[in-house]
Amino acid sequence: EELVYIVGDNCGFTPPEPLALPIDFESAAVDYAFENFAGGVSTAIPNPDASGINTSATVAQMVKNADQVFGGSILILDDPIDFSTNKLFQMKVRSPRVGARVLLKVENAGNPGVFFEKEDTSTVANEWETLSFDYNGISDINEYTRIILIWDLGVVGDGTSNFTFEYDDIELVMGGM
Repeated sequence: EELVYIVGDNCGFTPPEPLALPIDFESAAVDYAFENFAGGVSTAIPNPDASGINTSATVAQMVKNADQVFGGSILILDDPIDFSTNKLFQMKVRSPRVGARVLLKVENAGNPGVFFEKEDTSTVANEWETLSFDYNGISDINEYTRIILIWDLGVVGDGTSNFTFEYDDIELVMGGM
């Protein structure tokens, strides 16, 4: 009796694609496993306003519920972020109000005390805009695999539409300073 194995025949199992920048929430093969904490809850949803600068089908939504002032969500990348060339994060956001602040923080997986963070503020309500986070001051000797998002740090959310934000297209580009 002969055992036959065809190389590459994995019986229909497709390993997930790695979670890496840019993050656009469009790939069914990527597990956008949000780690939500302290009242922040992110999920991938159909784009509720496919218009303007963001006509993509899928976006992330964060609802900041009543819990802690630092409630947010974490995306854990499969590989460390490469800050050798590009040091400006950009992210499309849709806020229910002008003046909502969003903190984009990167963190070392093994040591949360190793981090870098920047904040930007929404300038329009209920439409997509691009926010920018200048990371030119980051030390690229450390490895960062965790992206943490916190809206209105210092304010307890209430889970209403006033604390419901959409975000999409998290990428690292050239620029800043």
